[in-house]
Amino acid sequence: MAEVKAWREGAPGEPKFPTNFEVVKKAVLQVTDIKTNRNKYYAVELHSAKGKFRVYTHYGRTDDLETNPDAGARESRYFSTLAEAQNQYDKIYREKTGSTKGYKELSLASSKIGSRKTFGQSSGNIDDATLKKLAAKAEPAKKDKKAAPPTVTITITKEIQDLVTYLYKEATNALTSTVNATITANGIETPLGVLTIGQIDKGQTALDALVAAFGKKKKSASELTDLSGEFYTVIPHRFGRSRAEAQEAVLDTADKLNQKQETLQLMRDMLSVNGATNVLVNPQVEQKYTALKCQIDTVAADKAAEIKKYVEKSAVEKWTKYKVKSVWQVKRNGEHESFAESLGNTKLLFHGSAARNWVGILSRGLLMPKIVVSLGVDRTDEGWLGNGIYFGNAVCTSANYASPGKRGTHLISVVNVALGKIKPFKKITYGLNKPPAGFHSCHGVRGTEFDDDEFVVYDTKQQRLEYLVEVAS
Repeated sequence: MAEVKAWREGAPGEPKFPTNFEVVKKAVLQVTDIKTNRNKYYAVELHSAKGKFRVYTHYGRTDDLETNPDAGARESRYFSTLAEAQNQYDKIYREKTGSTKGYKELSLASSKIGSRKTFGQSSGNIDDATLKKLAAKAEPAKKDKKAAPPTVTITITKEIQDLVTYLYKEATNALTSTVNATITANGIETPLGVLTIGQIDKGQTALDALVAAFGKKKKSASELTDLSGEFYTVIPHRFGRSRAEAQEAVLDTADKLNQKQETLQLMRDMLSVNGATNVLVNPQVEQKYTALKCQIDTVAADKAAEIKKYVEKSAVEKWTKYKVKSVWQVKRNGEHESFAESLGNTKLLFHGSAARNWVGILSRGLLMPKIVVSLGVDRTDEGWLGNGIYFGNAVCTSANYASPGKRGTHLISVVNVALGKIKPFKKITYGLNKPPAGFHSCHGVRGTEFDDDEFVVYDTKQQRLEYLVEVAS
């Protein structure tokens, strides 16, 4: 196929093309190559209008779009037949997505690159979950485009309003400071467009490949670098423009891999709570509270004092003082009904997590860890007794995993755990996906190979959240 002239947009002599045209097909591509310090996008579109056809491209460095949405080069190639235009489109797509260039097609709920006509339109294969969200957002607009946004009467206390606002801010700030994205009414918006749930799933696939490569006996630095680039290709991140910054972004440690797993979960959580009411940008805190689907209540003074005493006296570290500042009662939808209380031996234990994670935990509950013991990490919440949910009986243990937010305090849940028959362990035992036969939970015994007492269950029905406490140390 002979080389076709590419006309820069607005160049002298560029052929005329109708302003009212049909976008026959479109693809948004992205590549991040750490070895060559490439971080580029490429949009290609096929247009048709009154018997005329063109292939439109828009390309440049992804970083530039963050400060200038109009950045990049825009070009058009003109054809007299659809077949010729289709051939050119396919040729460009093959070249860009081939092994030499390495671009990947993105699935975006709303695109921000390409021709102006396609701004705001979806691109790529959109998953069913995203399609449902888009439909839900569109439905209220169809009913009454001129209707004023409904006012919501605040029915929760000022203290709980402040807590909910704080939790959402922590989650939003953590996400946007890591991922090259902002939170808008449309969702998680990158310089290229709004990410779909399916695109996050692609990120999970890329991360799973990294975990597999990291778990090999003989790790390949080159392979980890290539796979890191593939992860950043589908989930755009902020890691700077220099080669040194790009190299530092290589996911070559267990800690880095777990951080990215946490980022993907945070993205899922934020999309989940956002829903059709756009609570992430809705100033009405009542909407944010409702989206959590978790009842949060203040606690009577006598009960709060009891929980406060229980938490503070649990500390085994004598050199650090822990003071409970606030206690809230929490009740997740369905969790009390499904709780496996019949196993017996229920205990109130602690589970700590970073402030940025509590929007997710309150809205969907505690999850089994995604990245597990094959990494050989040295943190108990990532696998000293396998792939389970970990709890402690000392506030100091849980505080280690509850990194402070802007308030400078730790957020720790008091959880009712049905331990049933417990199997004690004095040695770290990787690879468990369930308790040994005849047991319902595992216990890493403090003072052996375990620095602290660790209780592990392998079924989410064996726990239910009871209280959330804010602890200063």
